[in-house]
Amino acid sequence: MRQRAAIFVIDQNKLLLFHRLKKGREYYAVPGGGVEAGETVEQAAVRELKEETNLDVVLGEKTGEFETADSHEYFYGAKSWSGMLALGGPEAQRQSPDNFYQLEWVPMEKLGGINLRDEIREMVLRYVSPASYFLNTMVKVIIDRPLGSRHPEWGFEYPINYGYVPHTKSDDGEETDAYVLGVAEPLKEFTGKCIAIIHRLNDDDDKLILVAGAAEFNDEEIRSATDFQERFFKSVIVR
Repeated sequence: MRQRAAIFVIDQNKLLLFHRLKKGREYYAVPGGGVEAGETVEQAAVRELKEETNLDVVLGEKTGEFETADSHEYFYGAKSWSGMLALGGPEAQRQSPDNFYQLEWVPMEKLGGINLRDEIREMVLRYVSPASYFLNTMVKVIIDRPLGSRHPEWGFEYPINYGYVPHTKSDDGEETDAYVLGVAEPLKEFTGKCIAIIHRLNDDDDKLILVAGAAEFNDEEIRSATDFQERFFKSVIVR
């Protein structure tokens, strides 16, 4: 099976992608390409990015992998990068109205509205969220803002229970915060499954979404339940 390697290059909450038009089909793809004989997957990722985008990269951690019908795809994060962005390699040579390549910086909050593989979208959002290791685990929280209480500074009411995970530290230096959905009474503490994370794009403070048992909430329901506070921030929902 063919092996392919690609790199997530992110700048100011924007992901570098190929915008493709091929035989009437429009879609987006992560820069990368096939692993050649005699090179490792990591070497291929760095080489392909240079050929296609003219960027030099210091490779970071592997973010994930999956198989398609005809290839095994490996993805990495860019620890750092430099250079002047420019289309190159076979992509520049094949460029035509019916086989179009354009490098674009796509804002994270726009990834849900473009034709990008679901596996890639979920992978990159998990990569950018420092709290992603909580996903699909049972988490215990202390509720310091129970349902019906008011914010001590801004005065708004909490329509759901809100608390923090003790003995943790998020990027803002405080404990990791969490919303509890589906419980209609004030709580002092809660243990539930983390089904999603609200990753704020303009604040260093991700929020866990916890539920009881096997309860499920879609993105729209999460947005609606947390809008009382999250409407002041730009964010994406990570699953």
